Amino acid sequence: MAGGVNKKDLAWLVNTSVSDVNFAGALERANYETVQEALAEIADKENAITKKNKMMARLRQLSKENHDHATEAAQEMVRAESRSEELAKSEQANREQLIAKTHQMIGQIKAADMFGKFANVSSLVWLQQVKETKIYRDIQGVGSWESFCNSIGLSRQKVDLDLQNLATFGEEFLLTVSSLSVGYRDLRKLRQLTHEGCIQIEDNLVVIGNESIPLDYDHREDLQAALERVIETKDALLAEKDANLKTKERLLQDKQKLIERQARDLARYEGEAEAKGLGAEEDAFLKKCAAARISMDGFLSKFDPDLNPLPADATARMKAALMETLGYFKRVIQATCDTAGDLYGDPELESPGWIPPNLRRVDGGKE
Repeated sequence: MAGGVNKKDLAWLVNTSVSDVNFAGALERANYETVQEALAEIADKENAITKKNKMMARLRQLSKENHDHATEAAQEMVRAESRSEELAKSEQANREQLIAKTHQMIGQIKAADMFGKFANVSSLVWLQQVKETKIYRDIQGVGSWESFCNSIGLSRQKVDLDLQNLATFGEEFLLTVSSLSVGYRDLRKLRQLTHEGCIQIEDNLVVIGNESIPLDYDHREDLQAALERVIETKDALLAEKDANLKTKERLLQDKQKLIERQARDLARYEGEAEAKGLGAEEDAFLKKCAAARISMDGFLSKFDPDLNPLPADATARMKAALMETLGYFKRVIQATCDTAGDLYGDPELESPGWIPPNLRRVDGGKE
């Protein structure tokens, strides 16, 4: 055991003869402390001269190895410290250069009043370095990222948006589209399409669907046309989605108006029935029917293609199942309605032949 006496190896070293293979193995394995302890235990044995000599030789070997290891470790530590110092010096030098460049850029921007044309690709790369290294904290009178952006005549929101475009598309793409009629709104749409996987930027290629367009000056018109197509497609999908949403909202409003009108009609009928002496049993039944209509409206809305259309990729089986289900509802309700019509006819609450329960006689006439 490194750093301590190994009892098992110690026993082999002390209690076995030099010719024993176990002695040789233990001597090879034993650390400095174990061999030293074994020598101490056999120090008084006069007939163990050979064993003592072997142990002394092993101690000298272990001492040299330990010294070599310690020397190598110390040298490696020195080398590591040297590398760390060199890295720190290099980072500090780079930081000082970036600070100097930052002061220079700020001076040029303010002197030439050029911040309106400032957000080109090369300046964005510099701004990205300033933000990532937080170098703005070392500039007197600035302190924060927002203050730094304001000091060069730009808003933090706009710079962050530009840096998002840089992070999403890369320098080559932005350099290419800078010569095209691609504005901020288009870049925002393209960034969203990139996140959705509709556009991919691989090395020096823009992949849109099955089309791969090189990012170079010769293919700028192809890229312009492809970007316009994908943006138009995205806009069309958004417009269609918005139109569908408005249609659903209108249908929901129409259905709500219908429900409210039915509720008003029912309340009017109930009031008229009450004025004519409607009994408790009839009142309960009318409420039951009203509740059933409301429940049925809610239930059927789940299958209403206007409110809950099938997905765009609905299979033929899904469509067939919907039509079969709606047909089943229709058949059952029609059969029930026909049966009720045969039994009860089509009575009207306001018809002259209807007699309130409190005015009815046993023989069916009016009191």
